[in-house]
Amino acid sequence: MNGINGPFSGKVGAVVGYVSRGKSIMRGLPNINKSRKPSPLQAQQHVKFSLMNKFLGPIIPFLNITNKTDNPDLSGYNKAFSYNVKNAISGEYPDLVINYEMALLTRGDLPNIKQSEALSQSPGKITFSWTDNSGSGQARSNDRAFVAIYCPEIANGWVYKLDLAERSAGSFLFDVANFTGHLVHSYMGFLSASGNEVSDSLYIGPVQIG
Repeated sequence: MNGINGPFSGKVGAVVGYVSRGKSIMRGLPNINKSRKPSPLQAQQHVKFSLMNKFLGPIIPFLNITNKTDNPDLSGYNKAFSYNVKNAISGEYPDLVINYEMALLTRGDLPNIKQSEALSQSPGKITFSWTDNSGSGQARSNDRAFVAIYCPEIANGWVYKLDLAERSAGSFLFDVANFTGHLVHSYMGFLSASGNEVSDSLYIGPVQIG
């Protein structure tokens, strides 16, 4: 810096100075009006982001494990967040809600089961059952089932479990005692034995926990 009449680098008042390709350049700072209200589109996007962060935020570790990405700067959570903001929010602003049936917690090429049933026949427990489709495409008998269950009425209301049962097992019993008396939304899918392949998650539907 050579004084007020010479070249300088940095911020002085409302002016920023820097050197580019050997030339000294000064620019005024932009006039930012912090009181300016967001546009309707910006406000709508803010609500969508808040809704989805509340929904998916508590299961970031689960999403980072189950959603594989080839981009080191894109986490599994980011991948799931981006998809669901675009596809799993319904309603008209400002009355926006999560569309649980449209949500995909995981996306991948490993075949999922076609149908599954979730029933709460014992207090605080859910029985998941399905038809074994091992041998269909890349579906293998030793693929491992995962489940994630969401209760909207409880803060951070998720429970999830990886490596529950093999695809060939056809069923498993899952403990959800903390959700007793509440309606929950359940999702199920499969990881390959190596953990490198994942299926799309399957929304199994609302279940009232006895």
